[in-house]
Amino acid sequence: MKNIVLVGSGNVATHIGISLIQQGYKIKQVWSNKLKNAEILAKKLNSTATNKITSLEYADADLYIISVKDDILANIIQQLKNINIVHTSGSAGLEVFKNRFNNYGVLYPLQTFNKEVSIDLSTTPICIEANNQNFHNKLIDVAAKLSKKVVTMKSEQRQQLHIAAVFACNFTNHMFEIANNILNKSNIDFKLLLPIINQTVIKLEKNKPSEVQTGPAKRKDKEIIQKHIDNIQEEKLKDIYKLISNSIMKENE
Repeated sequence: MKNIVLVGSGNVATHIGISLIQQGYKIKQVWSNKLKNAEILAKKLNSTATNKITSLEYADADLYIISVKDDILANIIQQLKNINIVHTSGSAGLEVFKNRFNNYGVLYPLQTFNKEVSIDLSTTPICIEANNQNFHNKLIDVAAKLSKKVVTMKSEQRQQLHIAAVFACNFTNHMFEIANNILNKSNIDFKLLLPIINQTVIKLEKNKPSEVQTGPAKRKDKEIIQKHIDNIQEEKLKDIYKLISNSIMKENE
């Protein structure tokens, strides 16, 4: 499967497309509902651009990779036919294809993507699922060219993985944002926190999260916890602090 069509032009499609051409694949066409976005990515991939779904049927590709928002995924799929197709969603299952194709599946890279930030996809886990063994083997071949860590995973497992990723990545980054806002009010540089953040991540390479948990909630130091709450100015942040502290304390009962 050397000839590929990318349906989507966002963060995931951009990084997958770049990694594919680096591995010798040919991107035959890039689709986006906004032609300008498709053209920007197509230029990077030495491909052609379109904003018409019907034109994709004539791209003569071996594999179609759909990287679009989940809320339009089903609608896009309904407009395609007679192709080998995968989506890259962490939360959508195989059922979204509704047996419309002979070969369909999932190629889900477990990573946080941004068009402007370079990523080594070879270290990113890629989760694979397919509706039949032959197509599964072909997807394994494609994924193995992109990553050293390829995992076969059913839809139900992948959905739980996606939930866990939201907690571990998206929610954690929001906590960084909260921390940054707190420090800004006292004219303190957020970068002072980077060593403690990095050390937390490093410890997780060889230990379970529960084994490296520290802080006043872990110690059940209710006096410090209350002092922190009293010194937090925004009510919503007080609630977040209480909720997470209580969760940590319950985990360590």
